[in-house]
Amino acid sequence: MRKVLLIISGTIIALLLVSVIYLKFNPPLSANGVSFYADDETKRVIEIINDGFTDVSLRQVMADEKKVEQTELGIGRSNHIIAGDGLDEDPYISFHNINEYAIQPALSSEELNDLYTVEDTQVVKHYGLRTFGDHSPQKITIDYTYLFLPSTLEVDVSE
Repeated sequence: MRKVLLIISGTIIALLLVSVIYLKFNPPLSANGVSFYADDETKRVIEIINDGFTDVSLRQVMADEKKVEQTELGIGRSNHIIAGDGLDEDPYISFHNINEYAIQPALSSEELNDLYTVEDTQVVKHYGLRTFGDHSPQKITIDYTYLFLPSTLEVDVSE
């Protein structure tokens, strides 16, 4: 009986270890693009995508190892990605505190096409981060949790 318990315990520990290693080498959060603003060199917008299978929760955003003055999570319910011009003019894009919403897994291209066809504006299709600071950043670091594990995404935002 004791041998069976040791084998089961060892298997569970091994599976957990493999899972953690897999998540460290295959992080779910990725940056798909960066927008720059000619009128404000400190402002950046980063389109982010959750390629995982469950929600990602943002914890903190840093610019060049310093806390960013202001960071907003962009939620897009239209066909407009969270990048480029016209973000504030689009009624289906809103900006919130980074802790207000979890980033849901990305929709498949088939799901997106179906939503675009019927012009559904209830489902969140795109996510992005908008940062404002006191200097022109070179690197943005996004701290987040996925499956209760802390992770970091570093994005080169130099022009």
